[in-house]
Amino acid sequence: MVKSVRLSTILGGDTRLEASTYLRDGYGFVRLANQCKNHVRLGDLADIWQPSRLTGYTMPDGKGLPFFTAGQVFEDFPRVRKWLAAPFVPQADTRYVKQDWLLLSCSGVVGNIIAVYPHHLDKIITHDLLRIVPKDASEYGWLYAYMKTNFFKQIAQAAQYGHMIKHIEVSHASEFPIIMPENDVRETIGETARRAVLLRSKSWKMRDEAFLTLEKHVGVCRDSATQAQAASQGEVSLAAVLQNRLRLDADSFVGAIKDVDEIIDACNWDYLGILTSDVVEPTRFKRFYGESDVPFVGISELFDVNAQPTKHVYPKLIKGYQQFMLEPGTLVMARSGQKYGILGRALKITENHRGMMGSDHLTRIYPDETKLLSGYLLAFLNDPLIGRPSVIRHAFGTSIPELAPTDIKRIRIPRLGDANEKSIADLMDESVRMSAEADRLENEATRLAQEQIDLAIAQLSDDK
Repeated sequence: MVKSVRLSTILGGDTRLEASTYLRDGYGFVRLANQCKNHVRLGDLADIWQPSRLTGYTMPDGKGLPFFTAGQVFEDFPRVRKWLAAPFVPQADTRYVKQDWLLLSCSGVVGNIIAVYPHHLDKIITHDLLRIVPKDASEYGWLYAYMKTNFFKQIAQAAQYGHMIKHIEVSHASEFPIIMPENDVRETIGETARRAVLLRSKSWKMRDEAFLTLEKHVGVCRDSATQAQAASQGEVSLAAVLQNRLRLDADSFVGAIKDVDEIIDACNWDYLGILTSDVVEPTRFKRFYGESDVPFVGISELFDVNAQPTKHVYPKLIKGYQQFMLEPGTLVMARSGQKYGILGRALKITENHRGMMGSDHLTRIYPDETKLLSGYLLAFLNDPLIGRPSVIRHAFGTSIPELAPTDIKRIRIPRLGDANEKSIADLMDESVRMSAEADRLENEATRLAQEQIDLAIAQLSDDK
């Protein structure tokens, strides 16, 4: 690819000499947007800033300030993995966020935007996210929808610099052009985006309520559980080791899982394999990527907030491709990853996922509603105090731990009675439904924003 660029353009752009800066679509998008009559700079609509860089010192779980990386902020269900020593976090108050802000990724993959949700509050948020604070609250929804478009992301990536790790600065973001349609159009689109954010917040609160209800019925006090020591010692019988496939990892028997075992021992329980139709690990397969109409999702994409697939595959070039297609109602579990991360996360496939092909790193769990409500099973598997330790204890491998269907089937599920299980399942099912609806609303707002961008650019041609 070849393009001529004026010297004045290079001198006015941080003396940027990388050819990719001018060959990217975003470079042309910036020039087009700046020719539109109704456009402003992002810096005109919002205060944009970034905390100073942070080198934190970690503490044992629960002993310091909870911290989220950029990747965790974009996760659908983030858990605090790192706690920082408070005396070594300078200007800590500048590292918290508020719910009417937006966060823009500025390191690594730049240009991704996310709203601030309740679980982001009271956490130290990485400096790798620019804080976008709308000056006029009425423009919050329009800004969010506009910044979710591919048009905006391409503009952001055209400003990135760096060889190995890409970056953008506050000064770059301040200059990003924002096309402004009529007020009533912005209000309509913005209201749709705002409804999506509010609905997703309600969905996550309902999910937490399902966890709390489950913990109450099995006899867990969340406050005392969070104060318990993560590591301990104890004796384990040879029979327990043999039953656990000769697993010799200490954290398969002692620590948090020891307390969980005692709680489940006090309940009626059944193995997951008995309560489900099947647990299947798809075979590995070679991907044939291209411009097809079948989106492909990996585990990292599927568990992010309304992440859009970035790859497409040719399914008919894959033997037995039907087994990899995502079917609504199926539960999927991340079978590989890190114990502190995405490994063992479970998700219920909805209509939003229909027609997508899922990675072989997603174990399929097929519920049998006549034996156990899928909403209750999903709540248990994701519960941070009971279910997650029950899942992670079965992980094997050092560099990249994995979970096998044989072990997943041996997860013990406490039985709490039909009424209690139904109340938990109803909460989780409604949470899943509301989250899926929020994704659809957000996608609609993004589509409408892109339409307005296209109309504004088309008007340029008509004017000429």
